[in-house]
Amino acid sequence: MSAATLQILIVLAAYTIGVMLLGFISYRKQATITDFLMANREFNYFVLFAAVFGANISAVTLVGVPGLSYHIGWVTWAYFVTTWAWLSPLLYYTIGNRAYVLGKRYDVTTISELLGKRWESKGLQALSASFLLFYLIPYMMVGIIGGGRTFAGLTHGFIPYWVGCLLVTLIVGAYVLLGGMRGAAWVNTFQTAVFLIGGLAIFLVIAYSLGGFGAATSAVVDKYPELMNRSKIPWQKFFSYGIICALAVPVFPNVFSRLLTGKSSKELKKIILIYPFAGLFLFVLMAYSGMWGHTVFPALKGAESDQILGMLLAKFAPAWMAGVLGAAIFSALMSTLDSQLLAIGQILMKDYILPNRKEKTANKSDTTRTRLVLLAFAIIAFVVALYKPAGIIKVVEWAFGGFASMLFPVIAALYWKRCSKGAIFASILVSQFLNISLPLGLIPAAKLGGFLPAFWSIVGGLVILLIAAAITPAPDKQKTDEFFLSFAEK
Repeated sequence: MSAATLQILIVLAAYTIGVMLLGFISYRKQATITDFLMANREFNYFVLFAAVFGANISAVTLVGVPGLSYHIGWVTWAYFVTTWAWLSPLLYYTIGNRAYVLGKRYDVTTISELLGKRWESKGLQALSASFLLFYLIPYMMVGIIGGGRTFAGLTHGFIPYWVGCLLVTLIVGAYVLLGGMRGAAWVNTFQTAVFLIGGLAIFLVIAYSLGGFGAATSAVVDKYPELMNRSKIPWQKFFSYGIICALAVPVFPNVFSRLLTGKSSKELKKIILIYPFAGLFLFVLMAYSGMWGHTVFPALKGAESDQILGMLLAKFAPAWMAGVLGAAIFSALMSTLDSQLLAIGQILMKDYILPNRKEKTANKSDTTRTRLVLLAFAIIAFVVALYKPAGIIKVVEWAFGGFASMLFPVIAALYWKRCSKGAIFASILVSQFLNISLPLGLIPAAKLGGFLPAFWSIVGGLVILLIAAAITPAPDKQKTDEFFLSFAEK
């Protein structure tokens, strides 16, 4: 091991100890299941912002975005945030404001629980929960993959991919199992500060090492001019991914549950003011950094580019600084990974275990049971990550489509009295069938008009929802009015 690698590992070890300490401090031996999974819905504005932002900004941002911009250029920034930066925060409030009320009144925690309560249907709740879990596993796997690739890049391969994956899984698993939602949110508050400041530092270090912003960009223009335009991404793909990304984020199970953890719905209203600026800021820095990396390491193929930030830091930054900036990358991917792990526990407990046993209320053993379930799913995600699937962006494009297809059923549950249970069933089944089958070639790619398959799954689900709602009987008026009365009384 070189002296530089040793310094990097020492810094990362110090960061890990800090994260674990926060998890230990937040540990509650006698925590109820509501306290463990939702921190008793007690977060103020700053912690709520960090919890929601941290759940959204993941390995996609600090690993996947630089890796994609290495291949297609600066347009990666617009590819992700053209609609996401402004539409997702608006949807946070559109959905979160009313869902928060239901959380207080009915102890709603998950999207599937919301749908089940709205139409008093265990079948609908179980069906939607199944699809949410189905996409959470590959989405959670992305953070583990990002951790493995970043460790390998920072240490020039001294820490092999599988060891990096294992370390990230163990660290996140430990503080989540100890502290639950409260521990994860406290850690996320620290991590958000680390990756926002660290993201800027990474950008400045790389820019300075390449002669400044102008010189680094000019080198790209001279050698790889195609990275400065949109020639590598058709407008159909650009448009469809913008829609998918913006619609998916508010119904990520790990983000949705955190929208319900504030002290009041006013806390949620505050975070949408700063959210777009923080997101735009970070994505710009990462897109340019990855694009510049093409002039330094021009021969990376496919998913190899996911290591580009770690490789640039190992080449240009002093060893100790590379360790600090590497901690920023780990902060981003871990802050999402912990929320995904908790979301799995929330779904299993609130959508499967409690509704299907005689004792409907949680008991003391449920917290222990949930911890064991989370441990099992962390192990599953780690094992699957060892198969080294395609680049991170390829994985999330598919999972995001599955989540985005759930948005319109959720909005219908919160705002559309006339919508029937049958229409929601039909919409979910059709949209998820399309999202799973289209990438497998059910319809030749040439017939999709250049749009991503997930775009058509969203469109198909919405069309079926509108048609089915029009031709099926309206739900019971008395029960519907009682449900919607909750919003009038808030």
